Amino acid sequence: MTDHDDTTTTDAEPSPAPGSDGFSSAEAAFISQMGSLMERWGLPQATGRLFGYLLLRNKPVDLDTMTSELGQAKSGLSVAARQLESWTLVRRSTRPGSRRIDYEAVGDLQHLLLVNNAHMRKFTETLSSGIPVARGEARDRLASLATLFSGFVEQTEALVADWEARRAAS
Repeated sequence: MTDHDDTTTTDAEPSPAPGSDGFSSAEAAFISQMGSLMERWGLPQATGRLFGYLLLRNKPVDLDTMTSELGQAKSGLSVAARQLESWTLVRRSTRPGSRRIDYEAVGDLQHLLLVNNAHMRKFTETLSSGIPVARGEARDRLASLATLFSGFVEQTEALVADWEARRAAS
């Protein structure tokens, strides 16, 4: 994305005009794909589109700018931003001397994986809570699934720790 911030590019050309026409076709496709992906996770497509948009941003952005650049209603984007914040995929901030709230995508991979792990851990706990009340094959299935997802969480945490160690060493 060409950043769509209130600055000019290095060759003194202004940022593209607000609205969906201001995005390159690749940027628009990415934003749309993120909307479709997150919709499959049970979130509204607008939430996914906002996340895709924020991932392409280099600076935090306020709701008025989001509304202008994405061409969506401010109320819907406000709800989407709060949903992303509840998943800890975005963080909010304020500018000194302003009451406006800015949002930015949380950009560290390990954070995204650990957020997913928190959901998987809760899913594992819920599966495990069904084991004592299930009988026969259902009990075995719940125990097997709980073990699988528990292993997934452990392996993901090990992967993140290894990645962080390699990153720190470089």
